[in-house]
Amino acid sequence: MNPNILKFLKNYSYETLDVNRLLVSSFIEVNDLKNIKSELINEYIITKDDEIEHDKLNEFTSLLKDVKFDTEDLLELFEFVISPADKEVNGAVFTPNYIRDFIVKESVNKYLDRNRSLVNAKFGDIACGCGGFFKTIAEIIKLQTSKSYFEIFRDNIFGVDIQNYSIERTKILLILHAIKNGENVSKYEFNLFQGNSLNFDWDLIPEIQQNGGFDIIVGNPPYVGASKIDDETKLLLKNWGVSASGKSDLYIPFFEIGLENLNATGVLGYITVNTFYKSLNGRSVREYFSKNKFDFNIIDFGGEQLFKKRSTYTCICIISKQVTNIINYVKTKSSNINLIKKSDYIKFLYDDLNDFDGWYLINKRTSKVISIIENTGKSLGSKFEIRNGFATLKNNVYIFSPIRETDDYYYLIKDKIEFKIEKEICRNAIKPNTLKLESQIENHTEKLIFPYNIIEEVDLFNTNKKGLKVIDEDILKSKYPSTYEYLLSQKEILSKRDKGNRDYERWYAFGRNQALVTSGYKLLLPYITNTPCFVYTNDKDLLFYNGYAIFSDSIEELHLLQKILMSKIFWFYIENTSKPYSGNYFSVAKNYIKNFGVCDLNDEEKLELLNLEDINKIDNFLFQKYNLKKELIS
Repeated sequence: MNPNILKFLKNYSYETLDVNRLLVSSFIEVNDLKNIKSELINEYIITKDDEIEHDKLNEFTSLLKDVKFDTEDLLELFEFVISPADKEVNGAVFTPNYIRDFIVKESVNKYLDRNRSLVNAKFGDIACGCGGFFKTIAEIIKLQTSKSYFEIFRDNIFGVDIQNYSIERTKILLILHAIKNGENVSKYEFNLFQGNSLNFDWDLIPEIQQNGGFDIIVGNPPYVGASKIDDETKLLLKNWGVSASGKSDLYIPFFEIGLENLNATGVLGYITVNTFYKSLNGRSVREYFSKNKFDFNIIDFGGEQLFKKRSTYTCICIISKQVTNIINYVKTKSSNINLIKKSDYIKFLYDDLNDFDGWYLINKRTSKVISIIENTGKSLGSKFEIRNGFATLKNNVYIFSPIRETDDYYYLIKDKIEFKIEKEICRNAIKPNTLKLESQIENHTEKLIFPYNIIEEVDLFNTNKKGLKVIDEDILKSKYPSTYEYLLSQKEILSKRDKGNRDYERWYAFGRNQALVTSGYKLLLPYITNTPCFVYTNDKDLLFYNGYAIFSDSIEELHLLQKILMSKIFWFYIENTSKPYSGNYFSVAKNYIKNFGVCDLNDEEKLELLNLEDINKIDNFLFQKYNLKKELIS
């Protein structure tokens, strides 16, 4: 879409009525549609009597002179003008036409394998947005039957969305699509409802109840991560068993909602996040799929970012309620989906997959290699402690690089004001994803304002343990007055952490208490990386954030592990088992590395490996220890 068009709309208005009038009127004018009979559409037409709006309309249509401006363009603009606040809460994204077309056609073909016709088929979209999937559905039904758009909208299409303006725009889109294709009716009938799919009861809709559920449900469930879900929605998530593990993203229950609202021969077709088959919060939905043994096709786009301005990684899921015990999986670029052949899919039995740790959807040869690696020695998670970094929830307040220092103070600039911070209240901290080499640690170390006292505690087994206690405000103010003055200047900002809904022990306490009393030799590693990156540090008290660390009391064991984790074997394992990101980056989070097998070494082998520096020689050494042929890895 022309950037000038988008810029105009962005500056025009986010008010639903204003935007709808502008887009409807410009669509009618550009497409030269005459004698509109639709009562709904006529409500949105800007006339010459509305001088100011009509001038704006003329300005806008002049930008459209080189644009085809069909209903697909209208849909994209409807999605674009959803306010940023609503997009964050509701996770709305525009689904490209070729993706919708593929999903609907695949779902229809699977449905028609067991049914004769689409004439009476009930299609649903339970997060319908502005109606893109319904436009595609209507086109396909029109091609395969003799039904009018009026009849299709009345008989075949059923939708719900949490926003009323989305329902209104769906109606507008479908009516204008019908008018543009020669069907000009005064009043259309729709089965479109405003509601929350997490508690919407489709059994109350007579046509769906009589049909035993939907025949086909398609859509693009909302892209809202667990951290962005409001409290009311979190309560509703508890109604769905698939949301029981970890912190559920909003898309996860839409699998269960969709499948539970299908009839016995129904088909589900989604474009959605692809992490469910590996992630911790996907554990319950994996169990749900395995328990029901649905006929399941996954077209995985890996680390491709299909949706602009969304850091999400997606796949298409076509699921039939027919019991087959088989998952068919293929990985491809989204641009190649129409080139996929039946023979391209890899078949997996549910019984062979691990619901708890994640599904390894890889070919048999690769799967065998992964099995060898995981069954060599002891797992990384059982042999070493892997910890997440600390979380203040407002790092730019607590963490800084001093602009200068004196014997007693560090100095920083905040909002163009210089503050001094007592050195005694600071700790060294580092962000692992800034490191590639151990030699970089000193230059990348920052200062962390640490308003805590470390205390010694004795547990029930008479073992000394370190505890944590936030410094009392009176003591903070008297002992560290400069730091207190600085933190006081940031009090309002700190109060907005956790959306202002959490009571902190002290207003200046960190958002989380994790990883604040950690101590020991460690390997630092980032959350994601495109190459093995494990940096050793012997600074036992160095704190870290935005990353992980692998701890050990043995320097030697960490150096040996570092060589193993920097090898081709480890990276092969990550590429085939971990969560992918764009740019060939992969997650090396604890959940994805804990099952990696760390080979056993005798004293002689340890000495040999420690003395090896050439990466090729290290790889060759490890190929022998893991009993793997080099060609299997490369």
